[in-house]
Amino acid sequence: MISERPVPVLPRSTLIQLYTRFLLNLPNELKEECKRNFVRLLFEVERAHWFYLDHYIEDPSVGGVDMYGFTEQLFRQFPEVVPKGVNWREKFAEWRRYRGETETGSAIILDEYFEMVLLVQGFYGNRWNFPGGKVNENETLIDCAAREVLEETGLDVEYRIIPSLYIDRFVGGALRRAFIIENMPRMSRLQPCTRNEIEAITWFNVHDLPTHAQDNRPIEKFNMRANNFYLLLPFVKQLQEYVKLRLTGLLPLSSLEESGRLVDHDHPIVSTVDGPQPNIENIVSPRQFRSRGKKNHKARQPTRSSASVTANVPSKVTDSKCTK
Repeated sequence: MISERPVPVLPRSTLIQLYTRFLLNLPNELKEECKRNFVRLLFEVERAHWFYLDHYIEDPSVGGVDMYGFTEQLFRQFPEVVPKGVNWREKFAEWRRYRGETETGSAIILDEYFEMVLLVQGFYGNRWNFPGGKVNENETLIDCAAREVLEETGLDVEYRIIPSLYIDRFVGGALRRAFIIENMPRMSRLQPCTRNEIEAITWFNVHDLPTHAQDNRPIEKFNMRANNFYLLLPFVKQLQEYVKLRLTGLLPLSSLEESGRLVDHDHPIVSTVDGPQPNIENIVSPRQFRSRGKKNHKARQPTRSSASVTANVPSKVTDSKCTK
């Protein structure tokens, strides 16, 4: 049912621009797929909605039209998009169930100084996120995170993931698990293994990331809105506490548990996996690492800036860089 709250009316010119950009010129094979499965089209509508949120709202604190209201106005303006006999509201509910129930696996990749975290920006829209994505059928969250990181950054982290070192969040009823990976050389020439999915890959200072939607730090540091980091917000506060604790020399699992206690949440967010685990106690502490002097890798020397130079992704990516 339509919400009883008043919904802002989008200008016709805005709807036309978004329709033209995201729906009118879809590739033919994608159009055919959307005809066979209307729910698929709603993912394209979601892309249009993200673009609307990123580029058509001057003040994020005021808010705008939500996904349902946006879809309703778009289909009212362009009724030919909905095939005859299709109830788009029923399909929207089906899409939302799928969107909300699918678990995701991702990786929080930290540099060797525990200062910077690796984020990716999608090909469409301006949102930054940890590399990751939805779990496939019969796939574990660890395998999902490793696969998504490889696809989105070209980094093979399969053997770097520690099964018990992660932060869990439930967003819309769906589990989002982010595995923490430490001591990654701050490389600047990263390339994804997929085309037209990742626009940029960049290292950001952990403590410059926003912790809530009205946080002004991104504007001051990166000239970006907190809305650009919307997908990260549930994780950032605990991540910042975790990094502080690791820099004191506290071991990973202890830092994870303590950071979870320091962050105020209604539900437990830290849990461990039973069974044999990698020996976390052998991980080098930040103090030990800093005392070693020169690093034994050829990665670019880290800087102290809030965000390192963005690795803009070329349109063509060689497969050899993505071979495990």
